[in-house]
Amino acid sequence: MDIFTTFLLIAVFCFTVVFWLKRGENKHRYQKTKMVDRFIKKNHIHVSKLYSGMYCDIINDTRNQSIWFFVLEQRTLKYKQIPYDDLFYVAYKLDGKPVEVASRDGQIKRQMLGGDGPNVADMPPLVRREDIKVVKEISLTIIVDDRHASVIDLLFVMHPFFADVNHVKDVDAKIWFNIFSEIIEHNEKKLLQGE
Repeated sequence: MDIFTTFLLIAVFCFTVVFWLKRGENKHRYQKTKMVDRFIKKNHIHVSKLYSGMYCDIINDTRNQSIWFFVLEQRTLKYKQIPYDDLFYVAYKLDGKPVEVASRDGQIKRQMLGGDGPNVADMPPLVRREDIKVVKEISLTIIVDDRHASVIDLLFVMHPFFADVNHVKDVDAKIWFNIFSEIIEHNEKKLLQGE
């Protein structure tokens, strides 16, 4: 076998593996999106803004002032409804390093009642975006001020190899970071004004 045939066989093998992996990902995403659509109709959720990604779906329901978060795990749709008033913290992260953060002041309810919960002061320090050159993952981390002090990680981008940070498509992550930030800032103003 000559070298050209060997490289051709390797290329065909790699293409076939990638094709089947992508097909599996698309099937998973299609099943998740179909289940989310049924959930929306069944529960009469008002969709003001929707993100349907590979790893999660997010809905902003401005009418009922809630965020809905969905993931599909082992063919089961899991969801969480997050009232606007319960959003406490959001961080825009590149490879797990926070680049931008929005947070309410004070402690979360669980800590005020003497329980444990994530402490915003213990979160990793901010990193300047200019200091990051390559990235594999783009995500948001949310802390919900509920009885569990839930921490939710929303994965938007995941590359198998490092990619130049200036060429990674992070528009959706930035849009949702801004939505969460505005909700947090609005609720903080309401608390300060005593509404």
